[in-house]
Order: sequence, then C-alpha cells, then structure tokens
Amino acid sequence: MEETLKQTILYLRDVLKLSFYQIQDRTGISRKRASHIYRGSCRERKKRVFLLDPYRSLIVEWFKEHPTLKAQQVHDWLRARGIKISYPSVVKYTRQLRKKVPKIYHHLTFAPAEEAQVDWCFIKHPQLGKLYCFVFILSYSRYLFAHIFARSSFEFFIEGHLMAFSLLRGLPYGIRYDNLASVVLKRRPEIQYNPRFLEFSRHYNLQIRLCNPGAGNEKGRVERAIRTLRETFFNTMQSYPSLKALNHGLHEWVDNKNHTLHRTTEQKPAELLQEEKLRPLPEIPWNNVSIHPPEKTTKTAMMIFDTNAYSVPDYLVGKSLSIHATPETVLIYDGPKRVASHPRSFDRGRRIVNPLHRSYGKLSAEAKMQRIYEVIKHLHPALSDFLDKNQACGENPQKTAYEIFKLMKSHSRGMLISVASECLNKKSPRLRTFLSYLHMEFTEIETVQPQRGELLNISYHPRGLEEYDE
Repeated sequence: MEETLKQTILYLRDVLKLSFYQIQDRTGISRKRASHIYRGSCRERKKRVFLLDPYRSLIVEWFKEHPTLKAQQVHDWLRARGIKISYPSVVKYTRQLRKKVPKIYHHLTFAPAEEAQVDWCFIKHPQLGKLYCFVFILSYSRYLFAHIFARSSFEFFIEGHLMAFSLLRGLPYGIRYDNLASVVLKRRPEIQYNPRFLEFSRHYNLQIRLCNPGAGNEKGRVERAIRTLRETFFNTMQSYPSLKALNHGLHEWVDNKNHTLHRTTEQKPAELLQEEKLRPLPEIPWNNVSIHPPEKTTKTAMMIFDTNAYSVPDYLVGKSLSIHATPETVLIYDGPKRVASHPRSFDRGRRIVNPLHRSYGKLSAEAKMQRIYEVIKHLHPALSDFLDKNQACGENPQKTAYEIFKLMKSHSRGMLISVASECLNKKSPRLRTFLSYLHMEFTEIETVQPQRGELLNISYHPRGLEEYDE
C-alpha cells in the first residue's frame, strides 16, 4: 500500500508536473506528507513520550487510594519525591484520572419553627429598571413571604425580615443564608460576620446559619421558590407600572401560593403554618436605621445620599452632618439634633428641597411666591397634580401653594400630601376643601346670592304683644 502510494506521488510529480497542493487535491494526502514521501523521508510518527509516563503506575495508585485528589496535591507529592515537573503538565496528565465523583444529595427535614431560608432575587422591570425581591420561606411549612424593594442595601435587607416577622407574628429559631455581604463579610481564614447584622440577630435571638460555599442545595427551599417566581409571576411584571402595584400583585400571588397544595408536602403551607411553633416577637421592635459617617454639606446647603441631594437649613452650609437612612426617609442630624427630614427618593440625581430650609429675604414678593410655588409643586406628585387642577378650577395656584407652604410649620409633609390626595379623590382640588380637611376656616368670605333675587325683598309687619296674652 505504501509502495503504491509512493509510486502514485512520483508519477504525479515527475510526469504530470503537479504541485504538492494539486497532489493534495488529487489524492487526499496532505501536501506536507506528499512532500516527505516524494523525498523518501516519510517515517511513522513516534508515539509522544510524556515526562510522567515512567511514574504513571504510581500516580494511578494514588488516585485509587484517594479518588478526590487534586492536581495541586499530585504536583506537591511529585516534587516532594524529587521529580521536577511543572504544575500545568501535571494538570494535563492527570485530567483523565481526576474524574468527578457524583455528589449525593440527601433530603433535608426540619422540625416546626426550626429554620427559615432567606435570599435575594434580582429582577429587571421594563419601566422601573433593576429591582430586588426579598424572599423568606419557613423550611417546615413552606410558608412564603416576598417583597420587592428599589434597593438591596442593609436597611432594606432588615426591612424584609421585619415585614416577614410581622406577617408571621413570630420568629423561627434560626435563618439560613448564602454568603450575603449583609450577613457575612468574609469566610477565610475564619468567618467574619457583619457586626450590624450580629446586633440585629442578638436583638431577636436568631441563630445565623450559613450555607457552605457552592452548596446551594442547603437552601433549596428558597432557591426553588425563587425559580417558581421567575417562571410565573415575574413573566407578567410588565403589566404593573409602579413598584406599589408590583408589590400588590406579588403579595396576591404569594397568598395564593400559600393556600395551594405544595407538591412535596401535599398540604397547604397556610395550614401547616398552624403547626409551626414560632417564638413570640420581642416587646421592643428593632429600630431599622442605617447611620452613615458625617460628611460636609455642599455650598448650596445640600447633603448627597444615594446620588440624590437633600436640603438642610441654610445656616448649616459647610458643616459636617450625618445621615440616618430608613427605607422610607432620610433623616439628617447635627450631632444629636435632627435638622432635616425628607422622604427617600429612589430616582437618580434628584434635588429634594424643603422650602422651610431656604431664606428668601433678598427676593421680591413675586419671586418669592413663584419660588414657593415651584418648591411645593415638586414636593410630591400628588401636590403637583393638586396645584394643576386647582388652577383649572379658576383659583390662583401660587396663592394656594403659599397657603400650603405656611401649613408646613404646623403640619407634617405626609399629612399635607395625604390631604392633597384626598382632595383629588373627591374631585375637589380647591383651597377651601384642602383647609376643611385640616379643620381650618377659609379666610375669604364669599357673598351668597340666591338665584331669585326678589326673595331678599321681605316685608315684615310687627304684631302687638297683646295677642299673646290671650
């Protein structure tokens, strides 16, 4: 066979004068091999010899005794025996010997109230952007709680726990977590817990139970719940235009899930919840506030937090103030004294200004009114809508805004927003209606005229008192 092939190549090359590329196309033999055959230098390929071949039987024996050996360990053992070999060579040589041993997963069982599992689920809403779903499930009954937040920082992580505890009206003995930064800061060389979370767990007497790295099966119940959420509810989240509506829909979905037969227990989690002997909540609830180190205000008397700017009184410009953040509010302190309070914004790059923080002494009366109108209008969407519809009713929105501005000295921002919303619900966006909800009188007196003016022309004839003596 080899002789026939050689004669064919000699004929194609010497007689037909074909190039080795053409011979390759004609015979299917590579041009390099055809060239070697033509020149008489074609030899059988020698089997490649590896440096570790002499020690193969030894290495195979090691793997028989220790099937889970790693390449690094084999490399160390060889070097200890005086065999000079590189680590990449050991990795390549032992690849076939380092077969993965299939892991065996045992079914985990839990006593009532023994444990809950917690994790975050990250989602991307078409309109709202990136959101964070806090998922909490009791391991025994599979009773589920879930809530979506705009952030996943520490105060929202704690808020998720507090909402779950409040719903359940009790506590499990322990909670299992993955390697969340809110719980554990690092695992090696020894576990270092987040000190703020340790304080929280001590307050509620909760055992912190961590999964081993890469062992997701240890919190399989919450992982399964998250997978079900992704496959069902989150596929329809585009139909919810706001975070409030999204959470309302999620809570309805979770409640329906808790009243549906579970595929494993074949019971409803809401019914099994009655068997959970949860511990009572402490009398004093946790104060969920994250305190940030003091920082200087900007030159415009604003404090920057989470990309947004929050106002402080003008006299505090340039001072170092600390921010105490809750999931709903941003509180600003000058030492122990609270100097500002704002509703927390989850937009980016917004300026939130309290008009009481600004002095308008150098502005004209007209400019003051306009400035106050703009500030009140941008305090909240409800107030903005109220002022727009107040103008449509024929009233002066700047005057209305000024009256609301004066009320901020005696009423909270939340109260004024609530009143504006109620006026909109009643379809009466008037200043008189606004003040009536605060039990205040309207200063202007409107003249009341009947539709028939002749009714005011009343003639009265006095009667003598003697008629009553009879």
